[in-house]
Amino acid sequence: MACFYISFILSIEYLVLVTSHPDENLTGMQLIQKYNYPAEMHTYATKDGYILKALRIPHGRHNNHSKESVVLVHGMGGRSENFILLGPPNSLAFYLSDQGYDVWLFNARGTALSRRHRTLNPNKERKKFWNFSWHEMAVYDLPATIDYILKQTGRKSVFYVGHSQGTTILMVLLAELPEYNEKIRIGVLLAPSAYLNYTHSPLIALGAKLYGLGERLLALVNWYEMPTPNSQSINSLIKILCISLQDICVDVVNFIGGTDSGLLNKTAMPLLLEHGPSGFAAKQVWHYAQIIASGEFKQYDYGAKNNMKMYNSSKPPKYDLSRVTAHLALFYSTNDPYSNHKMIEKLKEHLPAYTLTYEVPVRNFNHLDYLIARNLKGIINEPVYDIFKVHEIK
Repeated sequence: MACFYISFILSIEYLVLVTSHPDENLTGMQLIQKYNYPAEMHTYATKDGYILKALRIPHGRHNNHSKESVVLVHGMGGRSENFILLGPPNSLAFYLSDQGYDVWLFNARGTALSRRHRTLNPNKERKKFWNFSWHEMAVYDLPATIDYILKQTGRKSVFYVGHSQGTTILMVLLAELPEYNEKIRIGVLLAPSAYLNYTHSPLIALGAKLYGLGERLLALVNWYEMPTPNSQSINSLIKILCISLQDICVDVVNFIGGTDSGLLNKTAMPLLLEHGPSGFAAKQVWHYAQIIASGEFKQYDYGAKNNMKMYNSSKPPKYDLSRVTAHLALFYSTNDPYSNHKMIEKLKEHLPAYTLTYEVPVRNFNHLDYLIARNLKGIINEPVYDIFKVHEIK
């Protein structure tokens, strides 16, 4: 599932061999500064009280001004550092900065940098704090982020790049709050995630069918956050075990993300583990599971009785993608078990005719490769920039 970032949890946090890396203890700000880029941290709040932080690279190393703003949005369980860990020129944030863009790195509610609320404590009031899906990220987090950027820069629109869940929430935003279509110059969707019933992962398909049981069991033990708030000791144990089970760990990464493309950047694994996965709500997983099980791109299903209270209907409303008018570009690969050709064709039926599609021209390119593959400069970054250039203000 475009990063059914459960893939991050299972394949990277719990099952990846960890060796030391000189940058693994650096913060996102420090990683940016290490490569001699300017770095800023911005804090702002959503209308429903969540306090978010965004990293900013206002310009490149060799220029002191920027021509346009771009916001980079991570997938489920990810965070802003996903776009900087490989360094220049393979990390998208650095590459776009060097092309003259003002780069903003989003952190959704619940992630390490955005784990705050005006009144709710994420540890003591778990049920209330973690009562959100990616729907709330779409209708609260993204509008707050986009409006903050536009206010800070004086610009009227932003460029957008999302990966996995980062694609889901843009489509939901544009469908639910169509006035934001005018604020998106173009949205590049890496591994779009909508009609996920087309997944060719038997594991994910089975999990989706059993999600109701999992939802009830976790609620019984007051577990609404993923991974668990006290999972650090478990992580450390798994890391040690993986030292002697390296081949198995790598195989699991490939099983979750797709067939091994041969592009896995193993030297970056310690960084990816240190800076992600980040916190997210169990409800985000259940929402994706509902979509896989139903084959419909729709709001959260609370059951017939509670749906009547929420939506005045026994069934949750579908997202009306006919309201999306912004220009979009869909990047996909045939080896991605979540965002494959069949799903893209289904998605295109509901989006404007001028929506672009781009099949990554690398055999076996998988779901996680968008973040951790070698040579992302040529495979992803340059095609993204080529699309951006067409939509720049002349």
